[in-house]
Amino acid sequence: MTKKFRKLFLLIITVVFSLVLGSCSLFDNIFNQELDPSTFDQTTNEMFYMLLGDDELSINYLISNRESFGLEYYEPSLPTPSVKSIVNDVAINTVFGRIKNYDYEKLNDDQKMTYNLIVDLVDSINAETSEMSYLSNNYLGSYLGYQAQLPLILAEYNFYTKTDVENYIKFIELIPSTFKTYYEFEVVKAEKGYGMADYVIDNVVEQCETFITGIDNNSSFMYKVVNDKINDLAFLNSEEKLFFVNRNNEVIKTCMREGYEYVKNNLPSLKGKATNNQGLAHYIGSDGSNIGKDYYQILFTDATGYDMSCDDAIKYVDNKIDTYMAKLSKLGNKIGSNSKLYNEYVNLSTNEKFMTSSTPSGQLELYKQYIENDFPALSTNPEIIVKYIDESMQDNFSPAAYMISPIDSYTTETIYLNPASIYLTDEFGNLTTELDTEYLYTTLAHEGLPGHLYQNVYFKSQDVNPIRKVLKSSGYTEGWATYAENYSYRFLSNVYSEEIIDYLITEQQLIAAIYSRIDLGIHYNGWTLEEMHSFMSQYFGVGSVEDVRAAYEQLVEIPTNYQQYFFSYLKLCDMYDSVKTIKGDSFNAKEFHKYILDCGPVPLRFVEDVVKDAYGIK
Repeated sequence: MTKKFRKLFLLIITVVFSLVLGSCSLFDNIFNQELDPSTFDQTTNEMFYMLLGDDELSINYLISNRESFGLEYYEPSLPTPSVKSIVNDVAINTVFGRIKNYDYEKLNDDQKMTYNLIVDLVDSINAETSEMSYLSNNYLGSYLGYQAQLPLILAEYNFYTKTDVENYIKFIELIPSTFKTYYEFEVVKAEKGYGMADYVIDNVVEQCETFITGIDNNSSFMYKVVNDKINDLAFLNSEEKLFFVNRNNEVIKTCMREGYEYVKNNLPSLKGKATNNQGLAHYIGSDGSNIGKDYYQILFTDATGYDMSCDDAIKYVDNKIDTYMAKLSKLGNKIGSNSKLYNEYVNLSTNEKFMTSSTPSGQLELYKQYIENDFPALSTNPEIIVKYIDESMQDNFSPAAYMISPIDSYTTETIYLNPASIYLTDEFGNLTTELDTEYLYTTLAHEGLPGHLYQNVYFKSQDVNPIRKVLKSSGYTEGWATYAENYSYRFLSNVYSEEIIDYLITEQQLIAAIYSRIDLGIHYNGWTLEEMHSFMSQYFGVGSVEDVRAAYEQLVEIPTNYQQYFFSYLKLCDMYDSVKTIKGDSFNAKEFHKYILDCGPVPLRFVEDVVKDAYGIK
């Protein structure tokens, strides 16, 4: 259960109990009585504010001018795990489930998409069982764990007023008690048979040790990044700046360190208690059901935005693999038999022609020009700031990250790059100063333009229901960013031949299909490490079984994380191919992309419906 809905539960619990303990007919009427469509916007506006609730962290990230939204400051709190209950479900359905009382056909287009988004969310929550809470609440994890994300979240916390600075300090003060709660929940999970795998524990502990070392030797990025922000605040006088800088240093050395030290010292006590070190498919519920497979099906629908059975998804992906393999073989033969094309392909490894600017910031500026013909223009031109992940976080952080900006701010956007991913290594595995230009080229397209940054700036500028700007389908956002990443190869048409660009894109499509199948294999079919290795060996030179262990363990830890990128990307490619086939020479990429972007980050099956309707696709 998400933090937002826990907050909501607390707000309306009294109302819920009065309904449950009162008249059953009154309770039934709430869910069966058709609502006047003229009240839809008011109802969803109320839902918007209930979603925000008193979640100070979310409000700070989502809203820059809270006064214009009628929002106050609230006491800081960090998310903590909870177990799903009947009362929770009633609370959520009482507030959000009433959206189903509107006649869908009487709503306008914006309202219909808002309806789709809210109903999808409620249905997803209703699909989960209480026992699944022990599978879903992974607050401690080596890749997407909250302890891995929190330092950057706090470092990027917005300082709009003095109260924001004070709240930032309070958030750090909450870390020891919050991390203790995370550990205690891991203890309960282990007792229930859903304990953390030993290799995840080892990775989390190692990460905590690295972060603590940075605190102790004063090299942690939290010192410099936050202190620089404080010293740049015009609304603080010199004495206040000095006070908050000293206070920041103090709470990092005490509270923050204490939290990470607690996890480091206590989490190892759970080693050896995991009943399953493989995918979700190997979990059996207390009632004997295939709880792991059932839960994965729910996750798959959430991650991809498609209400498709995993069995059908496997057939779909297997077919994609065969299609892309055949296409690559055909392209490979054509390239291999043509000396000009062959030389182009061989020279791809030189990395010289991808980046047309020597800096990431410069490349992002060039992307603004590259996308003009194929993507609708943005109504604003924000400054793009590129930052780099601190060394203490590089091994446990993604290659890059776009920091989502407030829905009411259009001036500045921030992208983080991980040096461990964007620089080449020498023969000893040490980072060099030479950029991996192909990787950086596509990464900047993914995080920047026409990827995450572009999509977010575009949609928050649209006049739509505000709830659509805070409730987002990860399958849409990550699928779009992956689509944008690989679409960027088309911007190189003045450098590479059409066949080379087609080969590069098809190669990425094949990789997406393969990894989508692996995720399904591990978590739905129950593949072992050896079975994953055997499957991968059909397509890649993967070496020994041990050479793929790290990839297997990461996939086990974060089920469907790859699906939101890859399966969703494949579905966007299907839309592109279908429309291009129908329109032929009259195909307009900008028009096609506008249909997708105007939908905003809703589950992709609804986007596909819009595209099919726009182009008359059956």
